[in-house]
Amino acid sequence: MSFSIDPTKPLAEEVRRIADEQIGKALSELREPEEDRHEAIHDVRKRAKKLRALLRLVRDGDEGLYRRENARLRDLAGRLSGTRDRTALIEAAEGLSEALGGEGGPLRPVREVLEQRRDAAVAAEGDLDAAIAATIAELEESEARVEAAAFGKADRRIVARGYARNYAEARRALKVAERSGKPDDFHELRKRAKYYMNHLRLLSELWPDALKPLHDTAERVAEDLGRDHDYAVLLAEIAAEPEAFGPQAERETAVGLIAEHSAELRAQALSASRRLFALKPKASRRQIESLWREAARPQPTPSV
Repeated sequence: MSFSIDPTKPLAEEVRRIADEQIGKALSELREPEEDRHEAIHDVRKRAKKLRALLRLVRDGDEGLYRRENARLRDLAGRLSGTRDRTALIEAAEGLSEALGGEGGPLRPVREVLEQRRDAAVAAEGDLDAAIAATIAELEESEARVEAAAFGKADRRIVARGYARNYAEARRALKVAERSGKPDDFHELRKRAKYYMNHLRLLSELWPDALKPLHDTAERVAEDLGRDHDYAVLLAEIAAEPEAFGPQAERETAVGLIAEHSAELRAQALSASRRLFALKPKASRRQIESLWREAARPQPTPSV
């Protein structure tokens, strides 16, 4: 089993299979985490995003299902954010330190403050057992809802419209981010790139050799803009409480390094996104419809 749709099988059957697999793994990770529970929660949040991408792709098959379960999965992932967002800031600072060739330097005071704040967030965290129990209940309910889903027979049109809708939203997000340069707009582009990445993975069986490079490029865009978002949050924290982040000279050097790397990440992401989203949405829809039709065609039995 895999996170990809088999175009030779009924769409509703494939959606149920993929959702069952992702929800089943999420439930196992919450009930019996192999490592610490915060890492398990992080993995569950990633699965929730993959499920939301699946529902977004087949939205035209059942609009009510999409609206209910997308909201449910979005909200439960938000409730589970916990200390993960603070850990991401530490990882961003550590990654930049490593890129600069060492553990010390002007970023050390920044990392120390971030670690203190992460530890404080862990100490202040509410009842994690209760949060996990509530999440398990929500996932079980979502599993039952998806299991009852039924789509029409126009499988390729449902999928192609869902794909093209996100593609159009990604094109709009790209234009807005290019014009504004605002962190929130780049974060929106990152979300659209991540949906696109997951849609390409879901549709990988339509044409593996052609779609895999697009998936990998979209994944790099999402990773670059995810790190850029971490930097934007970090710069905002430093601006709000500058005195908390060390001596002025070191702090200003750190801010300069972060801003410089952020600009590099954005430039890379914009360049790749212009290529990823170069087609008109209608053309992208027709492309997926044609690929689906061809992939679903019965293959001739080889003669002996």
